[in-house]
Amino acid sequence: MPIAFFDMDYTLLSKSSSTLYVKYLARRRMISVREFVGVSVVTLRYMLNILDFPKAITQLSKYIRGGSAAETQTLCEQWVADDVLRYIAPRAAARLHEHEQRGDIVVLISASTQYVVIPVANHLKVLPCYTELEVGADGRFTGQLIGEACYGEGKRIWGERIAQKNSVALRDCTFYTDSYSDRPLLDVVGHPVAVNPDRKLHAYANQCGWPIEMFY
Repeated sequence: MPIAFFDMDYTLLSKSSSTLYVKYLARRRMISVREFVGVSVVTLRYMLNILDFPKAITQLSKYIRGGSAAETQTLCEQWVADDVLRYIAPRAAARLHEHEQRGDIVVLISASTQYVVIPVANHLKVLPCYTELEVGADGRFTGQLIGEACYGEGKRIWGERIAQKNSVALRDCTFYTDSYSDRPLLDVVGHPVAVNPDRKLHAYANQCGWPIEMFY
């Protein structure tokens, strides 16, 4: 049974979940102006490929260290319902359902954390794979990650683990993504698809002869 991996931000979603989250907190006045600017700068540097994901998540972790995981989960579930699900690209959802109808396993695989990936995956009734924030015995964030970040080479590692767990060869799997940073997993699946690709992925997909699609 093949696996269809879908990236989340700018692939399944037509927006960046991290940007949506910061704006959501700002509208609810749950983040100070200083924090808003700090998070926005880190997010923008990451989106412009000035800052890689491990460094970005390290810088962002200082804003959540010591926070309550339970409160964050409750907040994020409401945020996803209010402000994220409406950005699921209809063409992405249609392609996802095509894979389900063929009997494929569908996995939402994202560098984002469990607090957004799980609610979106639950809504779509697919499996989630994400960057996991560590929670201490006191129920508060430690500022550390559990395992590898689901980004770059880490996303390939997680993809291989999921394939092995399901006794599936990656050459039989499909991966949809917009980002060149996902090249490690794209290079090992049998059916890579560039979706609304960034400039580097667009050029690389053309070079490799991969299909390029627009979901939004």
